[in-house]
Amino acid sequence: MSNSILSIRNLRVSIQSRDGSLNEITRDVSLELAPHEFVSIVGPSGSGKTTLLRAASGLRPPNGGTVVFNQMPVTEVPKGLAIVFQEYNKSLFPWLSIFKNVAMGARDCSSHERSERVTKALAQVGLSGFETRYPWELSGGMQQRAALARAMVSDPQILMMDEPFASVDALTRNHLEDVVQKLWDSSTFSALMVTHDVGEAVYLSDRVLVLSARPSTVLAEIKIDLERPRSHFETKQSKRFVELAAEVLEKVEEAGRQSVQGKELI
Repeated sequence: MSNSILSIRNLRVSIQSRDGSLNEITRDVSLELAPHEFVSIVGPSGSGKTTLLRAASGLRPPNGGTVVFNQMPVTEVPKGLAIVFQEYNKSLFPWLSIFKNVAMGARDCSSHERSERVTKALAQVGLSGFETRYPWELSGGMQQRAALARAMVSDPQILMMDEPFASVDALTRNHLEDVVQKLWDSSTFSALMVTHDVGEAVYLSDRVLVLSARPSTVLAEIKIDLERPRSHFETKQSKRFVELAAEVLEKVEEAGRQSVQGKELI
């Protein structure tokens, strides 16, 4: 894509084992993310999805290949990129109020602008009125809403999410998916999300990328041609949603079989 906001080319990431050898996690992974596009990454367990996201965000250096954001090489987490992690209870500061936690995402602003941004972000995720509460006073779903608000308060160009709803129950997960969808619909940021949930990936995304077994490459790219806006009741009951979810699941299972066969050969 010539107009990509994020371009990953031939990315290779290896992790050093205890004996000093290098275990290759990703091999020759390439992907593009266009402005205001929502892309999800799925794959079998251990395929390196989180490792790929960390390398793409600048949290860890790759062993090869390039990551370019806004035409500039990524060597650290760049301004304009926000990240939401899976473990909300570790990403929020328990000694700070929800307001102050969210304000951490807008430290470069004046105090007046920061206050306005935090108020707006909390309203966007449905947490107005909880500004003075502390994380431990909120449910898991509400804490993850606060983490989303902290990401949004910086007005990111890219929002990266690593299994953001994996630690909550199914009903809360549905609500949070709709929160993210509404945030994306009403903003201009691009989203890159890692998830194990095939239905979630199809529901939220414009494209779904399936990683192969480790060392991973992009096994398949599936375009999600569902109309927007989407709803759990209508979209997930549609024939096309079922077809797309089955297609993605088939590719993930194919990658999983490759992983098992690889272990048998070792």
